[in-house]
Amino acid sequence: MSSKKDSPRRSNKKRAVPGVLHAVWWHKPLWLLAKVALLLLVLLAFYFLYLDSKISKKFSGQKWQVPAQIYAKSVDLYPGKILTQQQFIQQLNSLQYQRNPALSAAGQYSVSRNHVSVYRRPFMYVEGYEAAQLFSVEFNRGGINRITQRQQKEALNFARLEPQLIDHLVSAQQEDRELVQLQQVPEIFKDTLLLVEDRDFYHHHGVSPLAVLRALWVNITAGRTVQGGSTLTQQLAKNMYLNSDRTLWRKVNEAMIALVLDYRFNKDQILEAYLNEVFVGQNHANAVHGVGLGSRFYFGKPLTELTAAEYALMIGILKGPSYFDPRRFPARAKERRDLVLRLMFEQKFLDRKQYEQAVEQPIAVISRNQYMNTGFASYLDAVKKELRQLSIDEQYQDKGIKVFTYLDIQAQAAIEQAVSSQLAPLDPELQAAAVVVDYRQAEINAMVGSKVAVQGGFNRATDARRQIGSIVKPVIFLEALAQRGRYTLATPLDDSPIRLRSNDQDWQPQNFDKKFRGQVSLLDALVNSLNIPTVRLGLQLGLPAVSDGLRKLGLNRRVKLHPAALLGAIELSPLEVTQLYQTLANNGMHQQLSTLYAVTDANGHPLHLREHRLTRRYNEQEVYLLQYALIQAAKTGTARALSSAFPGEILAGKTGTSSDYRDSWFSGFDQQTLMTVWLGRDDNKAIGLTGASGALNVFSRYFTLQGVNSLLRAMPEQVSLQAFSAKTGYPQPQNCLNVLLLPAISVEMPLPTECIEE
Repeated sequence: MSSKKDSPRRSNKKRAVPGVLHAVWWHKPLWLLAKVALLLLVLLAFYFLYLDSKISKKFSGQKWQVPAQIYAKSVDLYPGKILTQQQFIQQLNSLQYQRNPALSAAGQYSVSRNHVSVYRRPFMYVEGYEAAQLFSVEFNRGGINRITQRQQKEALNFARLEPQLIDHLVSAQQEDRELVQLQQVPEIFKDTLLLVEDRDFYHHHGVSPLAVLRALWVNITAGRTVQGGSTLTQQLAKNMYLNSDRTLWRKVNEAMIALVLDYRFNKDQILEAYLNEVFVGQNHANAVHGVGLGSRFYFGKPLTELTAAEYALMIGILKGPSYFDPRRFPARAKERRDLVLRLMFEQKFLDRKQYEQAVEQPIAVISRNQYMNTGFASYLDAVKKELRQLSIDEQYQDKGIKVFTYLDIQAQAAIEQAVSSQLAPLDPELQAAAVVVDYRQAEINAMVGSKVAVQGGFNRATDARRQIGSIVKPVIFLEALAQRGRYTLATPLDDSPIRLRSNDQDWQPQNFDKKFRGQVSLLDALVNSLNIPTVRLGLQLGLPAVSDGLRKLGLNRRVKLHPAALLGAIELSPLEVTQLYQTLANNGMHQQLSTLYAVTDANGHPLHLREHRLTRRYNEQEVYLLQYALIQAAKTGTARALSSAFPGEILAGKTGTSSDYRDSWFSGFDQQTLMTVWLGRDDNKAIGLTGASGALNVFSRYFTLQGVNSLLRAMPEQVSLQAFSAKTGYPQPQNCLNVLLLPAISVEMPLPTECIEE
């Protein structure tokens, strides 16, 4: 009999049911998964809110930093302008106008005998918007004879071509673009783009799974990649907000951003943003974005003027701008273009004839040398320096301001050609700088700062200060002529040896030919650039008077003068020399030279307009006398080569040569244009050229290309022709022997009644 102690205890626990144990085991993981899922949903919601805020703010505001657009001068046309028919056609070609006898659209021209008819493009000028205009220009041997409006057959006193876009001031991000509005984009371009890139664009919600499957099937069928699966909205999301990393997270982000964009903004807004954001190519260090700039980058003309073949090429390039680069891989680009053309034909965007004509066209894109910022490096450098001195409100910066300059494309091409042709056979180390201005308006029309026009870097036209030699002499002679009653063109000057103390050294100046002439007239001393009479005249006036003359003519900084400075031993830049001669050529009226006409915002509202501040620095009577001497220098003096090069034409100018033939200078002008040329070496070694044998040849070549507008000067009041004794320089009756008949300021000048015995 077992004891109570040994009997088994009864357990109070209930035996588990197998089914219940299984349910309890899955309960915790499911609950955990539910919480994780909930957390993910919350995080996803917050992330969507974050994306929504970030994307909406950027998309609704200023999406891009838009570079400033820099324009050349408008081509002004008026009866009497010196412009040949061929020069006008060259300007049209540089603007990428297409020759088409039908003149069916803006951007076209036709030629018939001595007429050129133009369908000018619309443009937002500083003065306001001007619609497209159809006019005809008639030429004769002297230039433009007549301008006629084609529709009404009315004579026009004035017409113009739109200015050429020459550069973009790209932001630090080095992204270049030119914004277009959706309504400016041709319908065939938009339709073809959507056909190739996103057929369901107006029907999906930013992401299209069907597009991915369709693209996969088309690519497998074609045996190569023909379509992509990403929508335009996804491509925009990647380009604007993400990088190009090939990761799953980037693709997820891309899809979510696309959904947000599609929810927040309408389809037209998204399409317009895509057209302005899409990467279309690389211009050296700058990425080219948007189809607006892409059209100029590849074809040199607005998007609205492209042909069907050009539309197809542009759209085809978008798939891979580097891979399908038509400049590097024309065969590859043509294959891609022809594929797009076939799609256009299949969708009846083109009829069979249009398709066959387009396919037969070769790949035709402009060279990089025809794109912006080619050959204008020095001029653009001067423009940027002036822009930095302006006070443009920061709110307009990086918003596509427009900068209008005075750059004359034709003049720029001529000076580049003149420099290159004259320097080609000379010392390879020889450098050049030149400045061309309209001296009456003080406009800088052209500039080169190097013998290689496209070369940037050091701008010798603005920054190279070199000894100017005899270029300084007109300053001294003008100061003398301004002292009425003391000096005339007939005043005798002493041309005999002189010894001076300069810079603690003995200095004995010499004439170029090492000869002494005794007594010479003031006129002959300047015309033949005689050194000794010039030094004596400068010492009579005093160095402070010469310094004052430099200041009045436009030198904006002080230079230390010593006796050798009377022969040009002072250092000025070509631009500074041009500023001096601007006042001389402009009858004593000074105006600061400028490259800038105006700056406007993207909508054409002026932010800066140049003020024409003319100040009289010398009376026109004494300036007329100096100009007379400079005209004689170009006829019979040191610049007499001009009279042979341009027989019958009147020019004025002055040569300059620094000591030991280190610098060759010439500054001269016709009725409208002033030009300064410098030749020299950067190491300041001798070049073996005088002003007449070096710089003058560049000047002559330029005016051979451009044509001379012969210099005409009406004799001012109080100036008349007067007879002077060739020996004493005193006034004489005109019937006396051995007299010089010269212009003179007649006020208070005693007029003799009989010949003075000599």
